[in-house]
Formats: sequence, C-alpha cells, structure tokens
Amino acid sequence: MTKGVIVPRLGSSDDSDEVKILRWLKSPGDEVKKGEGLLEVETDKVNVEIEAPDDGVLKEIKAREGDFVKFSAVVALIETAG
Repeated sequence: MTKGVIVPRLGSSDDSDEVKILRWLKSPGDEVKKGEGLLEVETDKVNVEIEAPDDGVLKEIKAREGDFVKFSAVVALIETAG
C-alpha cells in the first residue's frame, strides 16, 4: 500500500499557509521507520523536521528542496507492507 507524507500545520500561531522544503534526509529507495525524520521544512518562524507516518520504503519525492508547499500537501510517497 502507498501512503502519502503530508505536511502538517505547524502551530496555530503561524500566519503562513505554506512551508519551504529545506532538505530531504532520505532518498527514494531508502527504508524508513515510523517517526524517523524524512525532511526539514521552514516556516516564517521555525524550522521543523517532518517524520515518516509509517514503516516502509520511500518511493517518490514530490517536492524538491527549495520548493514552497501548502500545509496538507503530499510531498512524498511511502510504500508500506500493509
């Protein structure tokens, strides 16, 4: 099964509705564990690490470093066992 990695809203005090992708910590084909850092994003107030939602293999990255994406955007796909 394929599961999307979604950018969560990063705090109610953040006035922006998008984040900047700073750095990917994993590459397509890498195994990932639930809770493990996948990428770093930047808002106008903080830098945050986004974690893998499930165990699996990172299949596809949909947003490149330097891209701006909206909260709730799917930025990657993980192939899970179940």
